[in-house]
Amino acid sequence: MLTERSVAEALRSCAMPLGCPVGYLERHRVATVERLCDEAAVVRTFVRDSVGLVSVPCEDEFELGLDPADVQELISLTRLEAAPGSVIALRSARLTVSDDPAAVQLLDERTIAPSPAVAGALVYDPRRDVLDMLRHDVSPWEWQQAGGDTPSLHRVGAMQGGVLVALASVDAPQGRLARVRVLVAPRHRRMGYGGAVLHTLAQHVLAQGFIPSVRLAVGDLAARTLAGAVGFVSFARALTLHVTRVDAGIRAES
Repeated sequence: MLTERSVAEALRSCAMPLGCPVGYLERHRVATVERLCDEAAVVRTFVRDSVGLVSVPCEDEFELGLDPADVQELISLTRLEAAPGSVIALRSARLTVSDDPAAVQLLDERTIAPSPAVAGALVYDPRRDVLDMLRHDVSPWEWQQAGGDTPSLHRVGAMQGGVLVALASVDAPQGRLARVRVLVAPRHRRMGYGGAVLHTLAQHVLAQGFIPSVRLAVGDLAARTLAGAVGFVSFARALTLHVTRVDAGIRAES
């Protein structure tokens, strides 16, 4: 189990980019909070057990008028497997599921598994020409999802036969939470390379004082198995909804 301190820090890290006040993170409480609008108006919800974090666009641009029943409906969605494109009708708005509901998992010193053994060599912060070996072996979507083009504070790769076959990257931390991503070449999956690079990178993140996290699509059983083998444990579910319509007289962006 994650330590109570790790859980509290993770909750606060989830709250920071949403603008949730720390005092709101008490158990058995549900409330709405406001956040500054992005270019695309969104509503984000997070839930862990009975702790719910809810963010709605600021009233300067949007006023969704969510009542307690609407808030409960948003939170309940994080416990379901709503398909992308699903439309959620609330009292004053219509929301569209823009991403597959994701399971958020965390890892700390108490849950990390023993270091795995794997054939091949690990390489730290590989050069761009080395990264391109893997980039050309996967689809553009897989490369993007793995953060291949996103600036990363640290990367760990696995080499086999002089070729990069797996890569783990870490995003810039949000509070104490640092999201890690992993990608393995199709011909080298289920051979331990993903676990090796993810485990090594997770150790580095922990040593830097952050909590590694992963966000896994509900139906991605392979990714769940990989994360579980490294020691990641379930923490929350997250869902992103786009505002597609509000009541007449209120401007909305799709």
